[in-house]
Amino acid sequence: MREPGTDQALTIDLGDRMAPLTARIDHRARRLIVRVDPVKGRVIVTAPSKRALSEAIDFARTRAPWISRELDACAVARPFAAGETFPYRGAPVEIKATKRARGGVALDGGKLVVDGDARHLNRRVTEWLKKEARFALTERVDHYAALLSRKRGPIAIRDTRSRWGSCARTGAMSFSWRLILAPPQILDYVAAHECAHLVHLNHSAAYWRTLNSLDVDARAARDWFNAHGQSLYAYGAEHVA
Repeated sequence: MREPGTDQALTIDLGDRMAPLTARIDHRARRLIVRVDPVKGRVIVTAPSKRALSEAIDFARTRAPWISRELDACAVARPFAAGETFPYRGAPVEIKATKRARGGVALDGGKLVVDGDARHLNRRVTEWLKKEARFALTERVDHYAALLSRKRGPIAIRDTRSRWGSCARTGAMSFSWRLILAPPQILDYVAAHECAHLVHLNHSAAYWRTLNSLDVDARAARDWFNAHGQSLYAYGAEHVA
C-alpha cells in the first residue's frame, strides 16, 4: 500500500539533462523500482520503506542511460480539446465543442459533441470515456464469466500504468479506462484474460488452456499492445511545464 503524503518531488541528473523525479514508498513493493512516466516525462522510483528510499534514488542514478533512452521515446501529452482527434474503440473521433450550457457529451457519428465551458473539456471527455469503458468492460466480463460458469467481483475503472487489467482472489477486477480507446477485440482480450483468472489465479498451462477456450487471440493482442499500447497514455494527459 502506498504510504500517503510521502511522495518527494526531486530531480535527477542524467548527464545529458536534468529530469523531474518522484520518490515514493509502497509497502507492497518487494524490490526497488524505477520507471518512466511515458507521457509526463517523469522518473518514478519506488521503495518498500522509508529507509530504502535513498537507496532507490541511488539505484535510479545507475540507470541513467536507460532512463534517457526511455525519455527520448516518451509520447507527447495530448489533452482532449476542440478539433482534436482521438481513437474511440479503435476508430478516429473528432471533438466538437459547443457553447451550450447544458453540459452534455454525446457521440454523433465520427464526432464527440461536448457542451459547456472549454476549460473543463479535457476532464469531461475523460469522464465520459471512463463511463464508456465501465459499460463495455462490464458487459464483456459478464459474457466471459458466464462462459466459464464463474462469478466476478466488483469492477473498478482506473488510470493504471503498470497493467491493463487485474483480478484479485476475491474476483474483484480492475481495468484501465484507456482500453476504450483500443479496438474492441483488444478490450475483449483483456476482459477474457482477467476472467480466466477466476478459474486459475496464475499463468500456468491450465490457465492458458482456459483462456484459449474463450476464443480470443492472445498473440494479436500482445502485438497490438507492443505497437500501440504506450501511445494510449498520451490521451487526456495535461502538458507538463
